[in-house]
Amino acid sequence: MTPDPFGNLRDWGPVLSILEELAQNGHLDECQDGLVRILRYPGNWRLREEALKHIPHIASPTRPLLEQVLHIVADDNLYFEVRILAARALVSLLEQHRRRPSPQFAIDELPVAETLRRLTSVPQPPHFQQALEACLNAQAQ
Repeated sequence: MTPDPFGNLRDWGPVLSILEELAQNGHLDECQDGLVRILRYPGNWRLREEALKHIPHIASPTRPLLEQVLHIVADDNLYFEVRILAARALVSLLEQHRRRPSPQFAIDELPVAETLRRLTSVPQPPHFQQALEACLNAQAQ
């Protein structure tokens, strides 16, 4: 399986179909490079949201995927709904990484706790605050 089977992200209909098929078949772990590309793609909010919703299907997250999800959580220029989705995805990734630590990196190498503490140090909307607190709890375990 290619690490990025999604093709042209401007033609998002087929991308959503591929994403759904990969999730159903248990092959998302093999396509994390493509997921990172979708999460970085600013041209379609729907693709980003759907990719975030499928992240709980990832059994062994890579460092780039964790970093990109954390980046979305921390990006003040994004709307809160996608940041909440990213926070929920981050909880899932942290839990999966704890169950199956990556031999390529340690979770402590990422600025997860620092980023989350910085975000919670200023007032946030209640739903986002709850999502951030869930991330902090998952990170602390």
